[in-house]
Amino acid sequence: MAAVITQSALSTQFVQVPVTVLSPLGYNPTSDVVEFAFTPATYPATAPTTWVTGSWAAGTQPPWWAQCLVGPGGTPLTAGTWQVWVRVTDSPERPVFQPATLVIE
Repeated sequence: MAAVITQSALSTQFVQVPVTVLSPLGYNPTSDVVEFAFTPATYPATAPTTWVTGSWAAGTQPPWWAQCLVGPGGTPLTAGTWQVWVRVTDSPERPVFQPATLVIE
């Protein structure tokens, strides 16, 4: 089950999600491009069409944390419930996953 993250609509802060690397063992993904998308939390899931650049939280060993600045000073989202999508661009893989739900209050 995806994590639920809650944030005030007045706040600008990093939304952070863990990224698991399955192979090769010991691979550090922090040189890969990471992007985020936010879609309304409707069922069925709505595929994202707009991506924003994310970054990697500091760290030299797992767990790896991808992050995106959300709020008035970052990616602006209105009050509501959002699906958080993450896309990591590597070669040849480009996995997309939905690790969390973000509630903006």
